[in-house]
Amino acid sequence: MENSESKETLKEKIVNGIGKFKSHWNKPPEGYQVAYKEFAAFAAGCGSPNMLGVLTQYTTIATSVHLMISYFKMSTGMAWILTILASVIAIIRSPILSMMIDNSNGKSGKFKPFLLWSAIGTAVTFSFVPYIPSSWMDIHLFSIPLPAIPIMGVYEASTIDFNLGILLAFILIQIGQFFITLLNQSIAGIEQTISSVAQERANIGSIKGLVSGLPSSVVNIILPILAGTLFAKQGGWNAVNMYRVAFPICGVIGVLLVLFLVKGVEERTVVKQEYVASVKFSEGMRLLSKSKYFWIITIFNAFNAIRNLANITTWITQYSFASDTAKTVIGLYCSTILMNAIAVALLVGPFLIKKMGKRNLMILSCVGYVIMIALQVVFHKNPVLILVVSFFEQFFGGFYFLTGIMTSDIMDEIQMKTGKRLEGFWQNYMAIVTTVIGVFTGMLTPLFLSFGGVGFSDDISLALQSPELRNNIFFYQSLLALIGAVIVAIPFFFYDLTEDKHANIVRVLRIRAAVDNYNDNMLQSEDISYLREIVDYANEANEQMVLDELAKHDCIDNILATEISLNPQ
Repeated sequence: MENSESKETLKEKIVNGIGKFKSHWNKPPEGYQVAYKEFAAFAAGCGSPNMLGVLTQYTTIATSVHLMISYFKMSTGMAWILTILASVIAIIRSPILSMMIDNSNGKSGKFKPFLLWSAIGTAVTFSFVPYIPSSWMDIHLFSIPLPAIPIMGVYEASTIDFNLGILLAFILIQIGQFFITLLNQSIAGIEQTISSVAQERANIGSIKGLVSGLPSSVVNIILPILAGTLFAKQGGWNAVNMYRVAFPICGVIGVLLVLFLVKGVEERTVVKQEYVASVKFSEGMRLLSKSKYFWIITIFNAFNAIRNLANITTWITQYSFASDTAKTVIGLYCSTILMNAIAVALLVGPFLIKKMGKRNLMILSCVGYVIMIALQVVFHKNPVLILVVSFFEQFFGGFYFLTGIMTSDIMDEIQMKTGKRLEGFWQNYMAIVTTVIGVFTGMLTPLFLSFGGVGFSDDISLALQSPELRNNIFFYQSLLALIGAVIVAIPFFFYDLTEDKHANIVRVLRIRAAVDNYNDNMLQSEDISYLREIVDYANEANEQMVLDELAKHDCIDNILATEISLNPQ
C-alpha cells in the first residue's frame, strides 16, 4: 500500500512538472522574465557559434593543431610571428566592432541584426582553409631572418620561410575571425540582456552551455572515429580530406542554428523607451577603465589562455600512443568523457551559485584548476594520468561561464554609474588589452619549450615523436600553464559585487527607467508595477541605496498615482 502511494506521489510529481512546464512555455515563471519557449530558442541558437567553433578549433594558428603542423608545416617561430600579426589586426578590429555594436539602434535590437550575416561569413571563410592546394605550400614567397637566440634554443642564425598556402590560410582565418568575433559578441550581448534577474541569467547560462554544446559534441565524437577508420590510411587526424568534408557540413548547420536566435529571442535592457545608443570609442574606454570589475575580468581573460595550455590532450592523442586503435580510443575519451566534465560543471553551476555565490564559486574553481595542473606537472611522464587529471581540469574550467554572468552584473553596475550600456565596448576594449598582453605572453610558449630542447624554428611534430623531447614539452608546457592558473585565480579575491548588491542596482535602474518614461510620456504599466514592488521592498528592508535613489525623484508619487488609470479595477 505504501509503495502504491509512493508511486502515485511520484506520478503526481511528474504530471505536475509537465503541467508546470507547459504553463510556462509561453509565460515566464513568477519573478522571471523569460518563457521556456524563448529559453529553448536561445539555447538552440547558441549552438551556432559552438558548431562554427569546430571550424576555428581545427584551423587555429598554433603548433597544437593537427592541420597546421601537418598540412601547413607550422613551426613555433612561424606561429609566433603570425600570432603577433594577428594581434595587430585584432587591435585594429576591436574599435570597429565596438562602434558597430554599441551604436546599433536596429528595430530588432542592438545585437540581433548582426547574427545571420556574421554566421554566414564565418562558415564560408573557414570552410575554404582546408581546400587550399597542397602544391601552394611549395610556392615560396619570402623568408624572415632569425638571429641566434640561445635562450630560445636557437644557437645559429637561420630563416623562417613563408609560402603561399600558409599566408592565404592566415588571411582567410583573419577574415573569419572578424565574423566569428562579431557573432560571439552579439550572442554574448543577448545573453547579458535577455533578463535582468541575476539567478535567471545563471540558469540560462548553465542550461545554454549544456544544450548548445550538443551539436559540436556530436561532431567531436564523430571526427575521432573518422580519423581512426575512413581516413586512417591518409594520416588520420592529419588527413586534409576529413576537414574538407566536415567543415562545410558544420558551417551549414551553424548558420541554420543561428536562426533560432534571430526569430525566437528578445533583448531586454533596463532603459527608457526612447533610449538611443551613442557612445564614442574613447568615451567607452574611459568609462570602463574606471571599473575595477572590468580589470578583474580582463586579467582573468588575458591569462586564461596561458592556463589553457594545460590542455595537451591533442599531443597525447597523436604522439603518446602508437596504434591507430589507441589513438581512436583516446580521441573518443577526449571528445566524450572530457566534454562531460564540462557538462557536470554547467549542470551543478546554478545550484552552487545559490549556495555559495558567484565569487566564492569562481575562487573554488580557479584554486581547483591550480591543484590539477600542479598534479599534471608531477605526472608529465605518464600520459594516462595526465588524461585523468585533465578530466578534473575540464570540470573546474567548466565554471568559466560564471564570468559571463558576472559581466552581465557589471554591465548593470556601470550603467547605474554612467547611464551607458557598453556591452560592445566591454568585449572589444578587453580584446585590445588582452591582445597587447598576449603579444608578450605569446613569447612564453616557445621560451618554455626551448628549456626542453625544442628550438624556435623546429618542427614541433618531429619533436613530439621523440619520447625524451615529448616528456620535456609536456613538463614545460604544464609548468607554464600552472603559472597562468595562479595569476588567473588572484583577481577574484577582490571581486565584491554580491548578489544582493546587484539586485539593488537593478532596482535603481528600474526607478530611473520609470522616471524617464514618465517624463517622456512613455510610461508603461510594467514601470508602475516594478516601481510599486521596489518602494515596498525599500521601506520594508530599509535598503538605503534604493531609498536614496527614490528620494532623488519628486515624481515617484505621481507615477504610482497613475496606476488606476493604466490598470482600471
